[in-house]
Amino acid sequence: MKLSAQVKLQPTSEQTKALKRSMQQANTACNYISEIAWQTKTFSRYALQRHIYGEVRRVFGLSAQMTIRCIAKVADAYQLDQRRKRTFKPLGAITYDDRILSWRITESQVSIWTTDGRLKIPFVYGDKQRELLITRQGESDLIFFQRPILLVCHV
Repeated sequence: MKLSAQVKLQPTSEQTKALKRSMQQANTACNYISEIAWQTKTFSRYALQRHIYGEVRRVFGLSAQMTIRCIAKVADAYQLDQRRKRTFKPLGAITYDDRILSWRITESQVSIWTTDGRLKIPFVYGDKQRELLITRQGESDLIFFQRPILLVCHV
């Protein structure tokens, strides 16, 4: 059973813009990767990575780990169905791991990668989420719901 802790980020207006730009850039890269995967019928994460990693970094200016996360997102989408080309919404959720997102629970703050550089953003959460965050492992999804911006941490 997979548990999730949902926290509400409290970014400034400039940080919100940076997060949105990052989501848009990552999802644009995912659409590009998906197009290449579809054209070449290359759906494996590692085959895609060997084929397109350097190009995606160069064209989209993503960090190394965000490029890997985008390739994984596309490969995972094609695992569900390889009969139709996958597309991604501009503000679709993006997954962060410990290399590009760090939790500072005692300060109620995350340090998160964006296309504008790393940002430190405060967050709020309840007691139950705090318990889950203390034992968390793995990835977190950045999700934009107009306002607020949420991080869903998988425990």
